[in-house]
Amino acid sequence: MASRMIVLMLLIILILTGCSVQVQKEGELPRTDAPKEKGFTGYVVDRKENSILVVNSEHDEIGTNGETRKYYPAKWFSNVPDSQIGTYVEVWTDGSPEVEPYPGRARAKSIAEYAAATPDGAKISEADAIRGRIYLSDGKEISLPVIEDVEFHADKGIWTVRMRDAMSADDNQAQIELEVRDVEPVESVQEQKSE
Repeated sequence: MASRMIVLMLLIILILTGCSVQVQKEGELPRTDAPKEKGFTGYVVDRKENSILVVNSEHDEIGTNGETRKYYPAKWFSNVPDSQIGTYVEVWTDGSPEVEPYPGRARAKSIAEYAAATPDGAKISEADAIRGRIYLSDGKEISLPVIEDVEFHADKGIWTVRMRDAMSADDNQAQIELEVRDVEPVESVQEQKSE
């Protein structure tokens, strides 16, 4: 009888410790095994083969001869197999030398993807809305898109994506505001180009 009690107690302990699960709350950033130092953050705005272009919407004011321009940090990261356009990411490099012409280039060591919670009533995600508006409605491409804000309007069934072109972001450049209908997920631009 005592041996059965011991086995039963061990079984209960095993079940209780084995069933503990960490639950990620909606809107909370995912846990990662990423390094402790801050990585390069921003939205993925382009992808080619195993590389992604990440642009940070926080800008610095730079100026010469009385003219002020907004400088948005942007880098191509190689060694990234599957991050999609529209995803907000944090990337850490492997420490190899970075190539500095704008946008810069570096080799990724690790990456964390942060998915915003899909708002109640929305049929597509924030990343889908961004993916649907990287190209302007007339088919023209924004040279280096900077995603400044994404907002869902449940009453209208639309997303508003506000962006600028980092390659011409001076004080006179207006923000580009585009709408995306909240209907179905949008194909990634990479998938559209390969067809």
